[in-house]
Amino acid sequence: RARARRLLRGRAAPVAVPVGQKAVFYEEKTGTEEGTVDTGAVVWSVVQDSPGADQPAEAAIRGEINIPDKGVTLTLTIKRNGDKTLPASHIIELAFTIPEGFQGGSVDGVQRVTFKDTEQAPGNPLVGVPANFGDGFFLIALTDEKSAVENNLALMSRQSWIDIPLTYKSGRRALISIEK
Repeated sequence: RARARRLLRGRAAPVAVPVGQKAVFYEEKTGTEEGTVDTGAVVWSVVQDSPGADQPAEAAIRGEINIPDKGVTLTLTIKRNGDKTLPASHIIELAFTIPEGFQGGSVDGVQRVTFKDTEQAPGNPLVGVPANFGDGFFLIALTDEKSAVENNLALMSRQSWIDIPLTYKSGRRALISIEK
């Protein structure tokens, strides 16, 4: 966990040791569709990625999430923000790949990222602003206000699960829970 805190602050030398964990994909019940629960996996690693503003690459945390029964993949990257024009301490990038003919159409919205102790626990959202860049690509800019940065870093380093609530183009909602 100390290594994760140093990485989030951009001060650790990267050592890429992939770690596999559990992922769970929940789709809500609608008037015409049953709710579903599908399991998958997430592989965590340390990668080199630019913090922005044409700065050189530095250590970032990446999760490659795969939900095989749905054909859904998500690449989640958490990195320090190096773009001084953007008032954010860190950036979370979410890039979804959805198969042709996906029932929901596409992932149309990500409201927040929440961290929690266990898979079933209620979570605590990070303080940040989500943005949709289309084609299943989203950014969440984590607020750079001092107390928000401290809270966000504490949640990211101490909590064991991540929840990402989604909305499909069809309006149906889903949730990806990821073990970290």
